[in-house]
Amino acid sequence: MTGASVLYEIKNNIAFITLNRPEKLNAFNLDMSFALRDAWQRFEKDSEARVAILSGNGTSFSAGVDLTDQDRKDAKPWQYHEAYPLNGTALFKPIVGAVRGYALGQGYLIAVTGCDITIASDNAIFGYPESKAGVSQVPPQYVPYMPYKIALEFMLLSWKGGRMMDAKRACHFGLVNDVVPDADLMNEAVKWAEMLKDVPPLFIKSVKYGYYTGTERLSRRVEREFVDFVVPQDLSEDKQEALRAFREKRDPRFKGK
Repeated sequence: MTGASVLYEIKNNIAFITLNRPEKLNAFNLDMSFALRDAWQRFEKDSEARVAILSGNGTSFSAGVDLTDQDRKDAKPWQYHEAYPLNGTALFKPIVGAVRGYALGQGYLIAVTGCDITIASDNAIFGYPESKAGVSQVPPQYVPYMPYKIALEFMLLSWKGGRMMDAKRACHFGLVNDVVPDADLMNEAVKWAEMLKDVPPLFIKSVKYGYYTGTERLSRRVEREFVDFVVPQDLSEDKQEALRAFREKRDPRFKGK
């Protein structure tokens, strides 16, 4: 599946999940967003997988949302957010992020707030180019990952090359767990994954549930619940049947799907 936008491979009970649009610096279009969502669901259900390592193919983890892609014109923001792992609510296995090169915007969010453990290459760069492009985002999602003033600086000014956050500064503020030479990145990520395999799965589940539900912001929860409950109903056959029955002045015949 070398042509797939997200690759999934199991080795020694580790799921290697790889963003695979290197020609676009792994920028997210809808296809890759939905493919990563599916990979998270597969990982949680996969009896052969104990830990996942998320990385990007090529020189960068992810440059964020692909603003040049055609479907960006019609897509809704929450559709790109489908790529976020639902830690603590639907995904309880541990995730290690292996980040090299750019981790910008949505790429930053998934690398830092979406992964339980994040290992950065010494060439990693974190930034928020959405502020330059005028793409609105909800500030509370950066809490508790940054100190207050640093978060404001990051959101407002890190689109400028000189104000982006390098790996050393990211580690200083606790956004990543460790920084290693680029050549050692995947080996180091595997070491952390192997350590996590030695922790009882139910203990990890309890910690992830407590931490992520305890720190989830209201805006994120509302969006998650909208996607999980409102959107399926809006796209359901029963909704169309309800509309037809109303127009035809008859009792609806619902199928529960």
